[in-house]
Amino acid sequence: MRVLIRFIQYSFVALILFPFFVSAQTLSYATTTLIISICGNEIVDNGEDCDVLGETGVYSQTIAGRQCTPSCFFGPYCGDGILQTSFGEECDDGNNDDADFCSSICEIEPAGSGGGGSSGGGGSSGGGSTQELGDTVISIIGRAYPSRTINFLLDTESVGSARSDSQGRFDFSTEASPGTATIGIWSTDSSGVRSITLNNTFDVTQGAVTSINGIILPPTISLADTTVDPGQLVTVSGISVPETLVEIHVDDSELVETTQSDFEGRWSFDFDTSKVSIAEHTLRARSVIGEPPLTTDSSFSNSLQLFVGVEGRATQPSDLNRDGFINLIDFSILIFWWQTDGGDSDPPADINQNGRVSLEDFSILLFNWTG
Repeated sequence: MRVLIRFIQYSFVALILFPFFVSAQTLSYATTTLIISICGNEIVDNGEDCDVLGETGVYSQTIAGRQCTPSCFFGPYCGDGILQTSFGEECDDGNNDDADFCSSICEIEPAGSGGGGSSGGGGSSGGGSTQELGDTVISIIGRAYPSRTINFLLDTESVGSARSDSQGRFDFSTEASPGTATIGIWSTDSSGVRSITLNNTFDVTQGAVTSINGIILPPTISLADTTVDPGQLVTVSGISVPETLVEIHVDDSELVETTQSDFEGRWSFDFDTSKVSIAEHTLRARSVIGEPPLTTDSSFSNSLQLFVGVEGRATQPSDLNRDGFINLIDFSILIFWWQTDGGDSDPPADINQNGRVSLEDFSILLFNWTG
């Protein structure tokens, strides 16, 4: 619940007449008034767009049908002036009117089709008027790495760059042709590591400004070492939007580590490789902006490969002593644990991880024998 409190101070003058005196005495008082704004009280207080219980802010095709979010601001809708292709909008000119090149349900009205600037009256050249189209422009607003050059591609062709501020905020505008377009955005961090090229495909409205808001450039990611021994710590680091949560995803599993970027966007995490198996793993990162439940995730960064082995040599589950070879030492370890039942946990020599050391494990060890 969000509460806004304002203090208003004022004074007033009271004139008190005493029946037994000719003169009047003036007294002054100071009064403090508290105005409280509470999101969720079904009253639109100061600083709120709306306040409706039960509404979730889902997309509306009209201004009249727009919904309130749990934070007391309107959710997305046709007519808010923001092009939202994920909801099927082809345009959004800030209203629900027809005949202005963008229909009441945010679909493009081509010139000459009866909307916008179509001419009227048979084939006559007189008596009609043509609405002049404005510039066709793409406007992009987003966040990236602080104080860096952000580069923009329009349909794979470079169209310019912008400089982000100390908070990573940037904005950029460019002329475009109407129709479907793809904007690519990329940058390099302060260490010279290049980001991915973040691509967004959308429809450009003829004679209007197509606004793309809320762009988040994914973080960069680097590894201090790409080949480590099992159980060794390896530093994963990079640059992201300043002072945001950074998630590090390992493979496609549920293993996700988190850290926080500082005011310069730098982030770092010491990953414990004992949490993963001896194999090659994929690491990637993304930024999470906002506070739950109202968070926004960036796309994922580049993927890096981390090899967990022994002194650079590939190992397998059959390599029981983790020396890079499968030989008599491993056979001796297996015999030591032979027919052991691990109960709730697997014995160290349980190669197939079925809870006990048996002939199946021996067969797997022989199959992978290196001598």
